[in-house]
Amino acid sequence: MKPDQILASLSQLDHQKRPVTRVAIVFFTLACLSLGGMQAWSVYRARAVQLKQTQIATANLTQTVAEHTANTLTQADSLLLEMVERVGSESDQLRLQRYMGERVARGAILSDLAVYDADGVRTLGASASLGAPPDAAAQLRIQKFDPVSRLHISAPVRRPGSDEWVLPLSRRLITRDGAFGGMVLAHLRIKVLQSIYNDLTFDNSGTLMLALNSGQLVLAKPDKGTRTGMDLRANTAFQLARKGETGSQFRSTGSLGHEVEHLYSYRGVKAYPLVVVMSMPSDAILSDWWDSAYLSTAGVSLLMLIQLWLGIRLYGQVALRDRLEKERRSLQKLLVKKSRSLRRQALKDALTGIANRRQFDTRLLREFNRAATDGRPLSLVILDVDYFKKYNDQHGHPAGDECLKSVAGCINNGRRRSQDLAARMGGEEFAILLPDTDLRGAIAVAESIRKTVAARTMDHISGKPHSVTVSCGVHSVVPTLNMAPSDLVDAADRALYLAKTSGRNRVRAEGSMPPGSSKRFSLVVNK
Repeated sequence: MKPDQILASLSQLDHQKRPVTRVAIVFFTLACLSLGGMQAWSVYRARAVQLKQTQIATANLTQTVAEHTANTLTQADSLLLEMVERVGSESDQLRLQRYMGERVARGAILSDLAVYDADGVRTLGASASLGAPPDAAAQLRIQKFDPVSRLHISAPVRRPGSDEWVLPLSRRLITRDGAFGGMVLAHLRIKVLQSIYNDLTFDNSGTLMLALNSGQLVLAKPDKGTRTGMDLRANTAFQLARKGETGSQFRSTGSLGHEVEHLYSYRGVKAYPLVVVMSMPSDAILSDWWDSAYLSTAGVSLLMLIQLWLGIRLYGQVALRDRLEKERRSLQKLLVKKSRSLRRQALKDALTGIANRRQFDTRLLREFNRAATDGRPLSLVILDVDYFKKYNDQHGHPAGDECLKSVAGCINNGRRRSQDLAARMGGEEFAILLPDTDLRGAIAVAESIRKTVAARTMDHISGKPHSVTVSCGVHSVVPTLNMAPSDLVDAADRALYLAKTSGRNRVRAEGSMPPGSSKRFSLVVNK
């Protein structure tokens, strides 16, 4: 550039110059606001994630307990059904009583198993005693007047002569003429249901309970003053569970000004009149979140103070730098021009970090001439991201850039040799140059990359995972003197078009397969 041109340019720039101090103030103000806003959003998002994860964890916990309870009750009910069938068919009462005792001892889930006639007299039992427990009469009345033959579960009772809590289970007996013939009564050991509770680990501030639909508590962990058999109908968690079979919600309880928010998760026991309820205060759920929020906010605040200090220092240096800037403006502009020229000639794509089109064209010409001289095959794979415009429109250009980076990473990692070249051709189109590689090898590379891209998921600000696919066009030639590098590119491009028009997310090759190609490769070749 001539000196007068430089002076004219500098004169124009000086005329357009705005006070740097104002720009610096605006910049540091926006930077501080951005940091504060990002911190606030991060803390809020972390809180929502913590609550959501706890909801999922408590839901899984109640499901596990409900399934364990249902399996235990099903096992006990199967024994009762078997006894109902045997009582109607077995004539040897002594043998049947001995069998009952063996089943109770072997199963270890029942404390007692007995048969009662229509008058409430115990005719058979797993022990030698023929007396009736206190709940037998109540169970007999339920079975006698219930028109449906089903398993009845009553409120927990203490085992006679022991402090052990048991859960009464009964099924009715029907005589051959269809009349009420009595019932089979068993007592399920509640400590069997409690075994899974002992294996569970969760915050002691939470409470996990198993209760009958009628409101009687079967067991709880930790007990926190509760006891088996107590009435839970006034309990908030139980009331929510009665309204819906399965759910999870936050609800505030307590007097005005002293309300405490709890997370309640509840699930009905499938096919049985019981419900599993878990409650946990929000303060306990968010305790770790509060610690993290305080620490990160303190860190960001410190960073903002440092930035403010740097801004003040920078403000003081602006005037001095302005004077120096005037003296070196001419040289600076020349360096900028040269730097831009060098950057345009750089061989790397600025966004993805892989080779750009300029490097690809140079390398293609060199490899094409070498392959023609040596009589060796040269393969090219051209890849295009499927529906990329739609992806950009839906998720935004920043997400589109991240998508291109991810795809470029898959392509670059898909190279099997150091001499293979991965390049971005422009937009969402990429290419892989494969020297000394035949069509079968090129298809294998393309298929591997296609699967890798399809299996990768990308997370954005919305938190929802997304995936993309690529279509691949493959061509391989042994160059001759009457061929040009553009012929290879055009053929691969035609194969890419074929992959696009035949459904996308697939590999297509231009021309025929070489002899001996496998069946897997023949599926993706346009013969």
